[in-house]
Amino acid sequence: MHPARVLGIALAVLLLLAGVVVLAVVPRLGGSGGELTTVRALVGSEKRSFLNDPDVTKALADAGYRLEVDVAGSRDIATNRDLTGYDLVFPANTPQADRIRRDHGVTRSSMPFSSPMAIATFRPIADLLTRAGVVRAEGGTSYFDMRAYLDLVAAGTRWSDLPGADAVYRTDRSVLIGSTDVRTSNSAALYLALVSYVANGDEVVTDARTADRMADLAAGLFLRQGYLDATTAEPFDDFLSIGMGKAPLVMIYEAQFLERVRAADGSITPDMRLLYPTPTIYARHTVVPLTDAGNAVGTLLTTDPELTRLAVRHGFRPSDPAAAGAEREARASSAATGPAELVDVVEPPSQEISERMIDRIEARYEEGAG
Repeated sequence: MHPARVLGIALAVLLLLAGVVVLAVVPRLGGSGGELTTVRALVGSEKRSFLNDPDVTKALADAGYRLEVDVAGSRDIATNRDLTGYDLVFPANTPQADRIRRDHGVTRSSMPFSSPMAIATFRPIADLLTRAGVVRAEGGTSYFDMRAYLDLVAAGTRWSDLPGADAVYRTDRSVLIGSTDVRTSNSAALYLALVSYVANGDEVVTDARTADRMADLAAGLFLRQGYLDATTAEPFDDFLSIGMGKAPLVMIYEAQFLERVRAADGSITPDMRLLYPTPTIYARHTVVPLTDAGNAVGTLLTTDPELTRLAVRHGFRPSDPAAAGAEREARASSAATGPAELVDVVEPPSQEISERMIDRIEARYEEGAG
């Protein structure tokens, strides 16, 4: 046989094999008119409404996939949950994703979008804290000074101690940001990261001794709240439905608030405000695929223009710079006033340091239970 013909046959075989490999890495069983590949996902609660959006369901079906979503706290996903049977997990931040990858021998991941932490509150509360030197307005955005807040907490300040409180918020409760349970939830872990950074002289905690000291300092911020929810969706729902009587300040993801603003469903009233901590910190929502089908869906969530547009509609900030126009359009077409860019942003400590602080706070809970 002529050498050129032999080479041609060899190349054809290689191309055929390559096609099989591609199908193995990105399985697709057809569009919305064919059989769909079911993908089971365990995700943080803050992404539930996005992933259950009928338009997201359709976009994934058009690509050949049907998503079945279970919800849990992001730290719970990383540390406690049996992931058997899931195709992907979608915690709210990179450190949890890195732990899952390490524990399960996964090398792949994708980060479709992110969300900075923010504080949901009400105009009378924001006004009280403005007079107290904690909140300041700048360029249409309201900022919450974490150092000034921690000073109030250290002084044992109660709402009734603030000038003007008798007229708008008559309670002797302590001035505290409401949060989720740091033992289960990423938003609480990021709140802890912010507190430890500020209390450590604006330095990320990097050593065990400092981690223990910061955990002891921060423990009261959680224990003094009483019962805490396991996921971020629950305290935000209380903020929307019960109001400032229960939840005058709630640590949330920016996306939760902007999602409701962009939905224009009336759940965000004119008296509700969004404050940005200074410094703040980003939750980088990261997909860890456990199967090839999970990897394919993670890739779609990161790269598909329609899914990116829908993520923006739900308040998230896309990771792809090419999608910046969609986010600007969403901000311009709604009452969302969040800044397009935040400059006073810090990084969380390593997963090991974060876990050490959380474990120490958990020990304080157990001491109290005993």
